[in-house]
Amino acid sequence: MTHQDECDHRRVVVHTDGACVGNPGPGGWALVIRKVGADGVPSELRTMVGGSPETTNNRMEVTAAIEALKTIPAGPIEIVSDSQYLVKGITEYLPSWKRRGWKTSDRRPVANQDLWRELDALADGRDITWSWVRGHSGDPWNEMADGLAEEEARRQQFGSLSAA
Repeated sequence: MTHQDECDHRRVVVHTDGACVGNPGPGGWALVIRKVGADGVPSELRTMVGGSPETTNNRMEVTAAIEALKTIPAGPIEIVSDSQYLVKGITEYLPSWKRRGWKTSDRRPVANQDLWRELDALADGRDITWSWVRGHSGDPWNEMADGLAEEEARRQQFGSLSAA
């Protein structure tokens, strides 16, 4: 098997999470990026974090998915999240929001529309599997993403306190 054959049999799984200290408040997002071989064994593990001094938990959840797609711009990807807001938003609600001109079923503007539009554009034409996992249920990759997002939210909190 050539190196190219080996690369073709790898898939990328990204566990995402977002967190806030208060809601709204300082927030963080995190990615745990795993390249998994055809045998299911992770061949590479990488993490990324970022945040905002004033945001919401939902914005951080969607931002994490956006950052995942920016980081892995091509090829099949599975995004795993404990956020039903994210997973149901992209797989179930988004088509209806777009048909209704970015309005909810009760005709109100979609919350976080700027992020949903960006996520929609990044996801367009991509081979993406969106998976939900119950938070705090012992999934090690979800727990890692959760811990990193919480740490970043705390960093944002303390950074904003020192800037005041």
